[in-house]
Amino acid sequence: MDFETIYELLQNNLLESGFEVYPFLISWYNSVVDPLFRLSNYDDDTVAFLIISTPSMFEKIFLPYALDVSKDLTRDPIDCCVKEKMQSVIERFPEDEVDVLFDYDLWPTRRAKIIMQTVGHVSGAACFYSRQQLQNDPFPKDKNMMGVCLHPKYGGWFALRSVLIFKTLQYPLLPRISPPDVLNGDESLIVDVLQRFNYCWQDGTYRNVIPVIETYSTLQQSYFQTNPKDRLVWLADLRRMNNENV
Repeated sequence: MDFETIYELLQNNLLESGFEVYPFLISWYNSVVDPLFRLSNYDDDTVAFLIISTPSMFEKIFLPYALDVSKDLTRDPIDCCVKEKMQSVIERFPEDEVDVLFDYDLWPTRRAKIIMQTVGHVSGAACFYSRQQLQNDPFPKDKNMMGVCLHPKYGGWFALRSVLIFKTLQYPLLPRISPPDVLNGDESLIVDVLQRFNYCWQDGTYRNVIPVIETYSTLQQSYFQTNPKDRLVWLADLRRMNNENV
């Protein structure tokens, strides 16, 4: 299949489930990451697709997944749900060799297999903000400040989930689209979002530093605000309430 056909099929299979798809070239990613994180097993012009989840993914596919009593929820249910969806999508490309990377994938050394925030930026999905952009960095030099991606429509209400690498698909003329600078280069706003993300990420205020068209539902926020070790109980209660309402 050619690029346009693959891109259209991915969008047709993922948009309705609450995902968005962003193509990029391996060279775009490799040119900006540390050599340790480069995807060196692919040609520079190899095409990959970043998959992000939007707020609606939770209700569209996760809740049906979680309410299906045949599903084992003892492992991270969100990760398992997304993985199942990606596998079903890849099955639609039986003649293509596709490598799949997820945001949680690590090498045995515990090093990330791919830097998802960099992918978010180079693919044009979301602008990445970090202290390296600051002319006047107010943060302690010994503080490890994590950068943050902001989506032009969802702010921080989204997640970088997966990368699909089509190993034999090359498209050197793929147009490169820069992510919208939603903070307009305003250093005070960059400092503000970095502070919110690094010092008080639990309150979620970093997600709303720009106007957004959609946020996580109250139910979804309740799930993610629940301690991971308690989410199995949360989901069990959800299943029980669903059975009572049937």
